Amino acid sequence: MLRIKYPLPIKELIPFFVFICMKSSILPFLIINTLCLASCQAASSNLQTPASQQAVSAYSSSASMNGSSRALTFPYPISNGKNRITKKTLGTYVTPASSPIQPEKFTGFHTGLDFETFPNEQSIDIPINAVCEGKVLFTGHVNGYGGVMIQSCTYKGEAVTILYGHLRQSTISVKKNDPIKVGDRIAVLGKGFSAETDGERKHLHLGIHTGNSIEYRGYVKNENELSEWIDPFDHNF
Repeated sequence: MLRIKYPLPIKELIPFFVFICMKSSILPFLIINTLCLASCQAASSNLQTPASQQAVSAYSSSASMNGSSRALTFPYPISNGKNRITKKTLGTYVTPASSPIQPEKFTGFHTGLDFETFPNEQSIDIPINAVCEGKVLFTGHVNGYGGVMIQSCTYKGEAVTILYGHLRQSTISVKKNDPIKVGDRIAVLGKGFSAETDGERKHLHLGIHTGNSIEYRGYVKNENELSEWIDPFDHNF
């Protein structure tokens, strides 16, 4: 007599099912049930896969902001961009006393997104690249920024302009009306606390303004004016 111990793994039950099938006329029924049991066991095994193995990021452009993760849905204009995002994002209200970045000389609502530099990058060139296809609208010096390049771009069929601030003006490699593509090198960042950045620290200010008009402001006095700018975290170019 065939003796079995219960319960058994599915692979150990298969010989038993074969033996019964050979001695009876219930072969189709047993085959169907055996296949169902095998499928259930496989599904259960997949469900027990550790979450760390299942969670795979499809896009590396994400940044931690105040303890939460938000996706930056356009190409970074600077290498290692996700580690450069600071607390001074679109809409951050600053004063010389309360700004999260010190020293600070401005007061108002911030109109862009700042990408900081690391301590070991203060004396080396940091390239800045275009985040959108369009045309160069302006290159030159702007108070509060130092070197600036502004380009046109189209988002969902609507015109926007993109400002790259705190560039070393002598390295800006494009001129007005030049076509520009995503990833094209624009310039390198200016030297911190010098005329190249108009006395500001070494960093990139990225501002995205709606419409065709050129807008230089890095801060606005009234919060409702921020509706003219686009949050880089929420839009895909």
